[in-house]
Amino acid sequence: MSTVLTVDLTALLDSSKVGAEAAKALEKEWKGGAKLPDDEKAKLLAKLQGQRDALREALFARARPLLAELAKEKKADMVLDRSAVLWGGGAEDVTKALIKKIDAGGPLKV
Repeated sequence: MSTVLTVDLTALLDSSKVGAEAAKALEKEWKGGAKLPDDEKAKLLAKLQGQRDALREALFARARPLLAELAKEKKADMVLDRSAVLWGGGAEDVTKALIKKIDAGGPLKV
């Protein structure tokens, strides 16, 4: 029988300390531009969207080897995003363990 693990990638982005701090930094920069003219706001928004995408990729890049480590520890045959699992009772959710490992790596560079 296969060992299947699941991870909630949305929670990884939203609930990890690293992800939340990165989001707050971007939000702070956006709020700081509230009084800018519309054309400058559009430029700021485009810049922040690029930063958000880069931060997400950095977070996932940090997560991949840590998730592989967890999978090896648990002798898993596969790891699925929890949102992709429509039914199944045998999968172990490793989201909290992964978040703990990611947060141990310190903040992402914003």
